[in-house]
Amino acid sequence: MIEVRLLGPVEVWDDGTRPLRLGGSRPVALLSALVVHLGQVLSTARLVDLVWEERAPATAGALVASHVAAVRRALAPVGAASVIRTRAPGYLADLAPGQVDARRFEDLLSAGRRAAAAGRDTEALDLLTTSLDLWRGQDALEGVGQSFARIEAARLGELRLVAQEHLHDLRLRLGDAGEVVAPLLSLVAAHPLRERPRVQLMTALVRVGRAPDALRVFREGRDILRADLGLDPGPELRALHLAILRDDPALTAPVRTGPPGTPAADGAPPRPAAEHPAAP
Repeated sequence: MIEVRLLGPVEVWDDGTRPLRLGGSRPVALLSALVVHLGQVLSTARLVDLVWEERAPATAGALVASHVAAVRRALAPVGAASVIRTRAPGYLADLAPGQVDARRFEDLLSAGRRAAAAGRDTEALDLLTTSLDLWRGQDALEGVGQSFARIEAARLGELRLVAQEHLHDLRLRLGDAGEVVAPLLSLVAAHPLRERPRVQLMTALVRVGRAPDALRVFREGRDILRADLGLDPGPELRALHLAILRDDPALTAPVRTGPPGTPAADGAPPRPAAEHPAAP
C-alpha cells in the first residue's frame, strides 16, 4: 500500500519502506492537486488551472494526460497505478484518508482535542505528539509552488500551530513546565505576533522560577505588537502580566516528579494560563 506524504517535501512511499520517483515538477504538482482534493473529480480544465495557472500552453490539456500517465508508470511497479482513476470529466486520487499523512495529522489532532476536552490528558498528549511527529519539514508541500499548494500549506501550517499550542497547554497542565521552555522559545521566535505561545512561555518561565524572564517576554511581545500592528497585547497576556507583577499564588504549579506526561506531584494538574484570574 502506498502512502502520500504532504507534510514536508511531497513524496510517495511504498509501504513506508522506500520513496518512489515521480519524475519532474509537473507530475508532482498534478498528483499533489489530486491528493489535496482527495476523493474529488478534477476536470482536465481544472487541473490545467491548478498546475499551470496563468502560464498554460495551448497543449496543456494533452500534457495533463501525459503527466497522469507518468504518475501511473511511477506507481505501477508497486501495483498502485490505479490510484489515479479516470472519471469524466477528468481524474481523481483513489486513496483512503489513512494513506495521506496530512489527513492522518488532521484526524489525530481532532482526536487529541476531543480527548483533552474530556479530561483524558495523557491520551490527548499521545495523540497530539503522534500528529506532530508526522511532519518532516518546516512547511507542507515543499517544492510545489502553485497557488493551491501555498494555500493548503498555509492551512496545514496553521493547524500545526494549533496542535503545538494544545500540546503545550497539556504539558503545562501535567506539570511539565521545565520541558516546554525550550520549544516555546523557538515557537515564539518563529511567530512573534501569536499571543498564545507567548502566554504559555511566560507561564512556564514563572513556574520554573524565572519570573523576570517572563516579564521580559511580555515586554518584547508588547513592543512587537505596537511596532508592527499598532496594537496592545490582548486581555490574556495583560492579565498574566499583572498576575506576575502581583506574584499571584494562582501562578504556582505543582512540580511533576515522574517522567513527562505523568500527573503533577500533588495529583491535581495545574490550571492552564487561560484560567488564571486577573488580579483585582
